[in-house]
Amino acid sequence: MQRSGTHSHDITGDGIPDLIARQPDLNNGSLWVYTGSGKLQGTSTFTAKTLVRTGMNGFNWVGTAEVTPNNDSDEYETAAEPPADLIGRRASDGALFVYPHSGTFNGGSTFKAAVQVGTGWNSMVWMTLADVTTDGFDDIISIDAQDNWWVYPHSGTFNGTSTFKPRIQVRKGRPLWELMPTWSRENADMVGASLATGEMVGCAHTNKFNGLATFQTDCKTLAPVGTFAQPTTSWLSLIDADGSGTDDVLKRLPDGQLAIYPFLGWNHDPVLGSPVVVGQGWNSMDLIS
Repeated sequence: MQRSGTHSHDITGDGIPDLIARQPDLNNGSLWVYTGSGKLQGTSTFTAKTLVRTGMNGFNWVGTAEVTPNNDSDEYETAAEPPADLIGRRASDGALFVYPHSGTFNGGSTFKAAVQVGTGWNSMVWMTLADVTTDGFDDIISIDAQDNWWVYPHSGTFNGTSTFKPRIQVRKGRPLWELMPTWSRENADMVGASLATGEMVGCAHTNKFNGLATFQTDCKTLAPVGTFAQPTTSWLSLIDADGSGTDDVLKRLPDGQLAIYPFLGWNHDPVLGSPVVVGQGWNSMDLIS
């Protein structure tokens, strides 16, 4: 399974998170946007799809994030999420590129020309972006081959390879962890899942960026063993599909069905609701975010 950005953002500009998916057998990697309705309503959860880029097969990681400054740089709790930028890691050399959002959702013109923001990122076995430092900009979170977790804080400016600051370690080791998405757009929590066991665990953000003390240590089981095991799961990512303000779990089944497990809240038991099928035939995509 390839890794995507694992956390969906708004691309269309309506304030509702959308899905991006790559179709590898079309135009050397066609990237589609599936417009989110903001409601968890079966196969009507996502509406029309729009082609936004081609030639994306050269990337082994693609996601969306708030990287470039915008006219609305307030914290998420006081402002709607602005349209996100596209970010990708080139497979050949690990170079990291940002395609800034144009401000208008307009097919192949949605994203501007790529700007390189990093080199050598193939050394990381997993990465995503989230506002861990709680300053309104998305930071890079990555796991290296020695199972160390790192945060590369956003500098607050979009300035090529100076966009992200030097890394800071936030966790040692990742037992069972195969996925580290965000749980909400504000003070992102640490959520991980094991495709080997199917278990999902969450560790809440302390609301302060403080190295190894950034996340709480009393992690909570979000899904029991077997829920997201690889025999029944071919993809995992997160999206706020129901408009609640917190992310729900997206799962692709081996037969191509796409299902959403709604997040009911930290104090609920179980934390995740029953899955809702939102699509069919998603096996043609090798990346979903």
